[in-house]
Amino acid sequence: MGTVGGGVTIEEVAPGVYRLPFAVGTKPLAMYVLAGDGLTLIDTGLTDTPEAIYLPAIAELGRRPDEVRLVLITHADADHIGGDRAARTLFPHALLACHAADARWVADPAVLSAERYDGFRPFGLRYDDETFATLDGWMFSGRPEPADLLFQGGERIRLAGDDWLDVVHVPGHTAGHLALHNPAGGYALIGDAVFGASQLDTGGAKAAAPPYVAVAPYRATVDRLAALGIGTLLTCHYPVMRGGEVGTFLAESRAWADRAEAAIEEALREAAAPLTLGEAIERTDPELGPFQNPRELQWALRAHLEQAAARGRARAVDHSGITAWVHAGA
Repeated sequence: MGTVGGGVTIEEVAPGVYRLPFAVGTKPLAMYVLAGDGLTLIDTGLTDTPEAIYLPAIAELGRRPDEVRLVLITHADADHIGGDRAARTLFPHALLACHAADARWVADPAVLSAERYDGFRPFGLRYDDETFATLDGWMFSGRPEPADLLFQGGERIRLAGDDWLDVVHVPGHTAGHLALHNPAGGYALIGDAVFGASQLDTGGAKAAAPPYVAVAPYRATVDRLAALGIGTLLTCHYPVMRGGEVGTFLAESRAWADRAEAAIEEALREAAAPLTLGEAIERTDPELGPFQNPRELQWALRAHLEQAAARGRARAVDHSGITAWVHAGA
């Protein structure tokens, strides 16, 4: 449909499914409006996204804000929940929904920031104050905004008539990540469920590593999405993928996780001293990326180190006051 007032772009990517791409600096983002008997919105973006992105799009579609019935949060991250409070105000008839496992973080950005973004202190890593200020600025503040509906996966959402969405639990990036699958339309909205071989910037360059937090659930999510036979894959940070592009992207997601596991095994074997997470990043970035922001390897590498320990291939040890790992044979 092109660009409307305020520079908002609207793309109809499937019948009644409208993609609203934009960017924050060099970070690509996309929100979605699903039009049926009412309107369903996918994620709320940043604090100003409901007003700056959703409202102009809804008007261009010839619909009204009071027709929004559901705002579904795919997962708890700053760029997906930041506009929750604004959505409450602008869409007064809408219910806010998320997965039960992400509910605490969705409800309260302060808890999300403390437990997710500041969760690397035991490993000797922490974002700088500027990064925390940026994340805080993306999200609403003050009182919590708990979701009205807590999904588990397996629910169905009716858009209109016989047009239904299946709610699919796709953990890995977060414990409570959700996707929506429309079998009749052949499309799936997966948020940030999988990441191929890299997060990309607006120019298509390798910005950062896939940020999953649990290896086995992430791999299971890749396999589950592959089994759905998706014809059109809709994400929040990548271009629309269709046909063979979908299978390629999912295969790249699986292959990168396999490479990361092998890289961590090698780093553990070769380390002459306990391997810290920071050292693991330095050792593996050239092979797994290299990435513009190698620090973001912390998510996946921590997951692989924890998996290695759980499998008896590594041991977590205290190393100068931080958690590090040694090869199980050491």
